[in-house]
Amino acid sequence: MYTLHWHPMASSYAPMAMLEEIGEPYEARRVDYEGGENQSPSYLRVQPLGLIPALGFADGGSMFESAAILLFLCDRHRRADLAPGVEEPERAAFLQWLFFLSDTLYPAYNHYYRPQKYTTDPSGTAAIGEAARAAFTHHWGILEDRLRAEGPWLLGKRFSACDIYMHMISSWDDDPAALYAAFPRLRDVAAGVMQRPACRKAFDRHKYKSGLEPA
Repeated sequence: MYTLHWHPMASSYAPMAMLEEIGEPYEARRVDYEGGENQSPSYLRVQPLGLIPALGFADGGSMFESAAILLFLCDRHRRADLAPGVEEPERAAFLQWLFFLSDTLYPAYNHYYRPQKYTTDPSGTAAIGEAARAAFTHHWGILEDRLRAEGPWLLGKRFSACDIYMHMISSWDDDPAALYAAFPRLRDVAAGVMQRPACRKAFDRHKYKSGLEPA
């Protein structure tokens, strides 16, 4: 049995959706971020930076980093078919897009929402935020082009954990509805992910805006 250490405003939606998709029993253990539990000695043994989420194992071990959790669950629970196996040609594209999302797009949102963490000069925070918005807008354009050319999913006709992870990040936007208006193929992915009962169950436990409501 797994334990998912999560919080509604953290990047735990995608790991929770994965756990729901694979159908394995797990405990969803909400971390009291507001009360500082994420900086407690017990939680720091699970995640040394005090970040959320983390995944605990029955043997007492654990792991962190949301994309790594997705990849681990995909490979351990192959029957869920949420990632190509290492022997499949699509594996390269799967890894490429998962790491593009986690290592390129995700950090741009961190810089946008927390610019003060990336400078020692308070007068520079506005410029960091502006640059971050320009960066993630460009990155969304790359993903939109991919979906337009190869869609409807990031791996073409094959739904994968990449689509769940991409949906999570898009839900962090200031205005997901405007984001989806600018990138309609991305909106199609979001709508498709939300139609999956497992993903919808996880999404509803978080506080993200769907951006899919009728105008």
